Amino acid sequence: MSTTTDTATDRAPTAAASRRGVLRAIVSNRWTLRALGLIVVLLAWEWAFGGGRVDPVFSAPPSEVARKIPTVLSSPEYLPALASTAKLFAIGYAISIVIGIPLGLALARSKLLDTALTPFLNALYASPAPAIIPILTAVLGFQLSSKVVIVVLLAIFPIMINANQGAKSVDGTLVEVARSFRVGEARLWRDVILPSTLPYLVVGLRLGAARGMIGTAVAELYTSPDGLGYLILRYGYRFEMDGMLVVVLTFTAISLAFSMSLGLLERRVRRWSPSTS
Repeated sequence: MSTTTDTATDRAPTAAASRRGVLRAIVSNRWTLRALGLIVVLLAWEWAFGGGRVDPVFSAPPSEVARKIPTVLSSPEYLPALASTAKLFAIGYAISIVIGIPLGLALARSKLLDTALTPFLNALYASPAPAIIPILTAVLGFQLSSKVVIVVLLAIFPIMINANQGAKSVDGTLVEVARSFRVGEARLWRDVILPSTLPYLVVGLRLGAARGMIGTAVAELYTSPDGLGYLILRYGYRFEMDGMLVVVLTFTAISLAFSMSLGLLERRVRRWSPSTS
């Protein structure tokens, strides 16, 4: 009898320790936590918008959205809309990089440019994009150029600001040492300034991509008869909330994929950061 009791007593701490080990493994694994968080959000969404608790005219539960995905993806207008959105984002984002990085670096290296341009750039950055759209459409019309300008206006500032801050964070001692060895300006940029600025640039690219995707959606919602933004309006006007949410999730998936890719690049170049060297 005592042997059986002792065995049961020994098993209790072992079982408790095993449960604690499983919980620690779950908590320490970020992908498991993210999956659990997603499950909780989906269940809460399904409970809130399913079963007639909310008028289905205004939203749709995730189960209906999932059933609508094949219909939307196989529709004849989806792929052309996706291609139009990708083209708009690619053009606007590329222009933002080509202009934003050199401008941010130049503002950091030239006090004259910094003093002359920074107040105007700050005013433009503080201006809400929807308030500027009517002016752009009045000047440029409903052409691709007006949509590209909207994307650039949203994407360029994180890129430019991070390039500027990266150039300003360069260790002055390194610059002085390089100049003491009569290093030319081109080599100074190549060997000192750009390596130190690189982590900031990658962060700027990641933030600029997210804002550029927002700008793409805004441009298509306000000025475009095509693209994924137009599909959102189209499904919304027909009160097909499940189809509209599928298109919204497409925007979200593209943004997440881009952000994760740039996040991997950011971790690869983080070794250049002065704080980790």
